Amino acid sequence: MIRNYKTGNIIVRQGEENSKSLFIIKKGKCAVQRAVNNKIIDCGFIREGDIFGEISMILNVERAATIIAKDDEVIVEEFNRHDFLDKITHNPEIAWKVLTNLAMKTQMLDEIQEQISDPATLKKLLTGRI
Repeated sequence: MIRNYKTGNIIVRQGEENSKSLFIIKKGKCAVQRAVNNKIIDCGFIREGDIFGEISMILNVERAATIIAKDDEVIVEEFNRHDFLDKITHNPEIAWKVLTNLAMKTQMLDEIQEQISDPATLKKLLTGRI
């Protein structure tokens, strides 16, 4: 299903439950934000060709971030589980893209874990001096 958004529209909201869809950005740019300890953290941007929502769809867990349209025209294609399985059967490049996304997220988490395993870095993080 193709969906259209304008600047400031929320595509998915952190904490949403029953998240049974993933999204591919067809046009435009979106901001990724997370609320942590009542503070909004800007996590970066995703653009045309990027996929989001795959973890929520696969594991049926709540959304980990809020995705906000940042261009006047943002077009995303939404896939529920059934449609996604059908799509990757006929288009394995999308499955590869999802696997690449998951691998990059895993690598990033490994790097963060390595950084915070250093006592000096952990102390800086906990005291807000980094």
